[in-house]
Amino acid sequence: MARECYQERGEAYEADVCQRELAALPDDAARLCFLKRYRRRLMDDLHVAQEKLACIDYMIYELEQKRLDR
Repeated sequence: MARECYQERGEAYEADVCQRELAALPDDAARLCFLKRYRRRLMDDLHVAQEKLACIDYMIYELEQKRLDR
């Protein structure tokens, strides 16, 4: 539960920081550039998480196959 609260606060803090940084930019072109960079970073993070999940899924599969072969 404490972890969930921390995670929610972390996400809220990150969104707040993003909004402040966005508002501080001089024009829409700079805001668009910022948002595209931020989106690219989030997508990179997502792909890393997907790779980790694929690895875990494979380990689960291997352990289940090993258990069935007994």
